[in-house]
Amino acid sequence: MALRTAAVPVSSARRFRLPRDATLGYLLLAPAAFLLLMLVGYPFLTAVIMSLQKKLIGQAAAPFIGLDNYITLVTDWTFWIVVRNVLVFAGSSVALKLVIGTAVALALNESMPGRGIVRSIMILPWALPSLVAVLIWMWMYSDVAGVFNHVLMGTGLVERPVLFLSDPVLAMISVIAVNVWKGFPFFSMTLLAGLQTVGSDQYDAAKVDGAGMVARFRHVTLPGLAPVMAVVTLLSTIFTLNDFAIIWLLTKGGPGNATDVLATLTYKVAIRGLELGKGVAISVLMLPLLIVLIVLLTRFLNKREEAG
Repeated sequence: MALRTAAVPVSSARRFRLPRDATLGYLLLAPAAFLLLMLVGYPFLTAVIMSLQKKLIGQAAAPFIGLDNYITLVTDWTFWIVVRNVLVFAGSSVALKLVIGTAVALALNESMPGRGIVRSIMILPWALPSLVAVLIWMWMYSDVAGVFNHVLMGTGLVERPVLFLSDPVLAMISVIAVNVWKGFPFFSMTLLAGLQTVGSDQYDAAKVDGAGMVARFRHVTLPGLAPVMAVVTLLSTIFTLNDFAIIWLLTKGGPGNATDVLATLTYKVAIRGLELGKGVAISVLMLPLLIVLIVLLTRFLNKREEAG
């Protein structure tokens, strides 16, 4: 004979009651969520509101003008020149840092005398303050007593000093070179750490199968480094898009707008031009690209955690 039990009615208050552990977890997270809201959410909301106002430095009044700041920017040809510069500067810099960083990481992964010292020296460009690094490069680029012009003229390759920072094309190449020099150690050290996770047995198995150096790199090293490469490339792209110090100290965005990026244009419009609302609108226009990169990075990390 089957035993039947009557269902006990559950009150709505008890049905939605959180377990004690979950309540404690939310309480512990509350301070962090509050700090995040105040440090990120409030400034972001303030910036968006300011970008919709005619806010000038030195004036208390800030009338609401809707999307006028954005319309003025996207209809200005200078803005699109700057966008092109951003793509050239960030794309070239990150690609070169990835190639050079990978080559250096592979070299430092091999056995050599004084490998620890070489690794320590390699990280110096990244650890050097941006101001010091840029001043050193300014001296090397100088057309008066710079190293590059001294070597070029001494070897007879040129008859007159090369104006590295005054020619539009050379100025862009110069700022990219400094960004690559300062940023490739970040790639090298991160990828070197990733190389330590590739087992030597995989290389031994590849050698037994007759794989040469290129084949081992393609079928063993590259798949093992791919996750680290993706993360470090996305992070470096975000850092490079926000780079201000190198370009401003070297060329101040010039000559003309040849090396202006969104960060320097924001400074020129907001601080020098006193148009704070319009300057903030430039920064807000960078958000879609940064959000896409951050979402890609987050999704990639989540997939790695689920797969691991």
